[in-house]
Amino acid sequence: MERLAGETAGYQGGGNAWTDSHPTDRSSAMSDMQRVKAAGIRIVDAPREAAAEGPVAQILPVSVPQRGMWVSQKIAPPDSVFNIAEYIEIHGALDVPLFLAALRQLADEAETTRTRIVDIDNTPRQVIEPHFTGEIPYFDISAEADPRAVAQAWMMAELGRPVDLAHDPLWKVALFKAGPEQFFWYHRCHHIVLDGFGGGLLARRMAEIYSALVEGREPEPCTLGRFATIVESEAGYRASPRLEKDREYWRERLANLPEAISLAKRRGTPTGGLLRATARLSPASTVRLHEIAKQASGTLPQTLISLLAAYIFRLTGADDLVFGMPVTGRTSGVMRRIPGMMANAVAIRLKMAPELTLAQLIPQVGSVLMGALRHQQYRYEDLRKDLGLLRQDQQISWVGVNIEPFDYDLRFAGLPSTAHNLSNGSVEDLTIFIYDRDDGQGLRIDFDANPGLYSHAELAEHQHRLLRLIESVLADPTKPIGEIDLLDPQERRNVLRLWNETTQEVPDRPWTTLFQAQVAANPGAVAVVSGERALTYRTLNEQANQLAYALIGRGIGPGSLVAVALPRGERLVIALLAILKTGAAYLPLDPGAPAARLALTLEDARPALLLTTTGIAPTLPPVIAAVLLLDQYVFAGNTVNPTDADRLAPLTADLPAYVIYTSGSTGRPKGVVLPHRALTNFLLSMQAMLKLSAQDRLVAVTTIAFDIAALELFLPLLTGAQVVIATRDTVRDPAALAGLITRTGATIMQATPSLWQALLADHGDTLRGLRPLVGGEALPGTLARAMRRLGHKVVNLYGPTETTIWSTLMELDGDDLDSPPIGRPIWNTQVYVLDRAMNPVPVGVPGDLYIGGAGVADGYLNRPDLTAERFLANPFGDGRLYRTGDLARWRGDGVLEFLGRSDFQIKIRGFRVEAGEIEATLLTHPQVAQAVVVLREETNGDKRLVAYVVPAAGETADGSELRRHLERSLPDYMIPAAFVSLDALPVNGNGKLDRGALPAPQWQQTSGYVAPRTPTEEILASLWAETFGLERVGIHDSLFDLGGDSLAAARMIAALRSRFSFEIPLGAVFGTPTIAGLAEHLEKSNESDPFTPCCRSRPAAARPRCSASTRCWAWAGAMPACCAIWGPTGRSMPCNPMA
Repeated sequence: MERLAGETAGYQGGGNAWTDSHPTDRSSAMSDMQRVKAAGIRIVDAPREAAAEGPVAQILPVSVPQRGMWVSQKIAPPDSVFNIAEYIEIHGALDVPLFLAALRQLADEAETTRTRIVDIDNTPRQVIEPHFTGEIPYFDISAEADPRAVAQAWMMAELGRPVDLAHDPLWKVALFKAGPEQFFWYHRCHHIVLDGFGGGLLARRMAEIYSALVEGREPEPCTLGRFATIVESEAGYRASPRLEKDREYWRERLANLPEAISLAKRRGTPTGGLLRATARLSPASTVRLHEIAKQASGTLPQTLISLLAAYIFRLTGADDLVFGMPVTGRTSGVMRRIPGMMANAVAIRLKMAPELTLAQLIPQVGSVLMGALRHQQYRYEDLRKDLGLLRQDQQISWVGVNIEPFDYDLRFAGLPSTAHNLSNGSVEDLTIFIYDRDDGQGLRIDFDANPGLYSHAELAEHQHRLLRLIESVLADPTKPIGEIDLLDPQERRNVLRLWNETTQEVPDRPWTTLFQAQVAANPGAVAVVSGERALTYRTLNEQANQLAYALIGRGIGPGSLVAVALPRGERLVIALLAILKTGAAYLPLDPGAPAARLALTLEDARPALLLTTTGIAPTLPPVIAAVLLLDQYVFAGNTVNPTDADRLAPLTADLPAYVIYTSGSTGRPKGVVLPHRALTNFLLSMQAMLKLSAQDRLVAVTTIAFDIAALELFLPLLTGAQVVIATRDTVRDPAALAGLITRTGATIMQATPSLWQALLADHGDTLRGLRPLVGGEALPGTLARAMRRLGHKVVNLYGPTETTIWSTLMELDGDDLDSPPIGRPIWNTQVYVLDRAMNPVPVGVPGDLYIGGAGVADGYLNRPDLTAERFLANPFGDGRLYRTGDLARWRGDGVLEFLGRSDFQIKIRGFRVEAGEIEATLLTHPQVAQAVVVLREETNGDKRLVAYVVPAAGETADGSELRRHLERSLPDYMIPAAFVSLDALPVNGNGKLDRGALPAPQWQQTSGYVAPRTPTEEILASLWAETFGLERVGIHDSLFDLGGDSLAAARMIAALRSRFSFEIPLGAVFGTPTIAGLAEHLEKSNESDPFTPCCRSRPAAARPRCSASTRCWAWAGAMPACCAIWGPTGRSMPCNPMA
């Protein structure tokens, strides 16, 4: 009946409970009595102790745990959360009158049955009445069709009623006759007056009294202790040196506390109520468990705790394991005779490792448990206060373990009985109860869980797995816990084979041959659209062939690597096709990337040739001598598809198709080499799953340096569909992109969640009918819902660059939109969720995600060491596995859920970022001694990079200077939104960086506040404050210092356009990132581009108002009706409200 968390709930203070007068102080007691009478509490006569002035109720202060529950009940609405109950089933012919008489004698003997908690001047007091005067109902339900069901329905209804501490009975009993030889004794109490151990004392005393009455003798004298002893003992303890010794023990024991673990799959809000699942270990296994405990020189509780720790370790991988365990809180024989509320909870902290055996774990548990029991008087709520966990409502552990190894065998005048637990009170997360009772049925294991966090099916899974682990250990106690198989045979088949049955026949040749077949079938169809230019399939193929022959003439062929740095347009597609037709691999470069990063890439890859343009070439580092300028190239010559006879060597599917460079943790980007066979498998799989047709038009929005661009540029060409290429500027402008989609009649688009978010913010209604593909970073449920409103199921895609673009796919609809999973593997792809020992984990359990199959890359260019580290032999089949570094778990239907990164790699705006690369670049600046970069998510869902730096000796870290330093070598998506200067990086007790202790950045002004001076500055300041969630923004505050990036700038530009018809180029925002500078830019633009004031195309009444437009209404009273706030492109926003 004990519970873990109830006695600590709502506790707010840690003071000494013994702040009231001692109960033997007669004058103080009478003063309290007067207050009790004034409060309307009835004082009964028949005293337990004689007093000169007559019988009075005893009044006592409450104890610390009682005060916590009292506070909790005071501040919360009426609830039954602290009610605990069980019923004892008595087997045999019970003497009902004697049993009821025994109950009344028990009630007179035990103070807990007669206690109420009253509020006197907002101070809780215990009032103990001299006699029990409550009712003891008796029900004969033997004539009912199902007496047990009738009795349990009454019990649960009574248990579920809220209890008023001052007026309702805190102890309630009832007796049911279910049959001539079957009776149910129900007893319920409020946890504030009784704990589980005390309930056992009452039950045993009840059996003694009844047995004596039946035998016609006087019961043995009552030995139950009194509440006053509890109060006195607690007061003495809290004033003694022992308190400080216990406090120091627990502070030392729980220093550098790890994050509280939970076995819940979802992180919802705990609710009221209780879920329970019950299992039993067989009698034979229970006997074997006792034997193993004895062989290990341990006890059964120590052995059971060890098994539960092994189970939790295997499910969570937490090697520093902390869980809670309730204890009686009674440290002396006198205290163990008192049926009151004394229970406490202690933290059991264990060091786990996969190589540990049960025999090695039991002694550790024994030592830890012994120390915890020696210091069990120190209250759990005091400990949480010491650790600073009260205000945040955090827990030391969410998982609790309660073991009742004692024999609960009760006999009533020789009649056997069985105890049935109804409620241990509320459960915050999960508590595992284990009962070892001498009933011949083996160990009983109850999983009590919060229904807001667990389902019945999930509890059943835990039951089965725990029993499987116990049986496995019983079969071989010497087996390391890391080798224990938690999966049953069917689950193992599911996660290793059935859910990975993705075999499909794929032609063993480059995909360009499939494209050429499409050219033959639909030569006149439009293949590529770029601006006003369009290429048919025939023209595209012929020009690609012409360029391919030119490249072959320059010595380009199988094994060659050709860099491509071209603007987004039709020539980009021609160049990629031409390179692939020669048998070479392409190296895509983003022309807008910093020169330093491009130099690192080119120096590492050493491509044989660079394809670029006259305008881009001067901006590139002079690393490559061989350059072909495509804007000067004249397409001429052979238009026939090249064959192996034309190439320098045969083209096979095993040859590299492209090399993509991704962020590297050491500051050095790494090139991923992908073969033709992987690209062919990917494109054919996508075609089969997405079912593109010749009528589709796919908008290509992704930079060529991001591997998912290959889907956009190549997949439509397999089906006769069109590729509509959006320019870099168009992609950065949501309004322009929406216009392109509408103008071209695009039917499908792939983009990252960040881009979809910006696009749908203002243009969702105009894009209905567009089929959305999304990937590159975790998809929020709110965004998935918004995308679904476009009219199609949302296709959520997942995959690292090292396994060819996308490896899993899921069409989202219904409930899946709320927490979007990443789906199932594509063709010829296998996915595995494994623990640290490379064992498959059970369904629903988080693990490391590994990917195998046809999409696995050849490795990293020129990095054999890193290739060997990340690409491993497949222990479950042929080929290799790629260790993604991501966490995932299986659903029961074979669908994968993405849980985030297992390391500190970051994905932002679809780009994979190694924080180490940014950190390494920061460390090259003389101002910086130490640096760490993390991704922080704001309350509005925005994700921003934050750099924490420790300045070098004698230096001051200047955020603006550090930003400029990074911009010289890193792309914009790798530039932190904020720079936080620290005296030192926080570390834990092991000397490791404590990322959780890094302070949140202050997204606020970095200079003194200067108010807007002009209407234009006023509008800009208002929108900036709205964008960044600030109360005000000064005109000299930088966009970047406020936490802004290009997406934030794009959102602000869209808001200016939609609300005020302002048109601001994105480059202007980056060039003048302050309100004053941007306002000046707008005014200068207006001077060079005269126009006349005009009204918006939209009626003013339809315009949404923001704080800026509200100010404009205020200005209107002082301005002529014709005045306007000028925008940079010849539009205006009328300031007169009636305009």
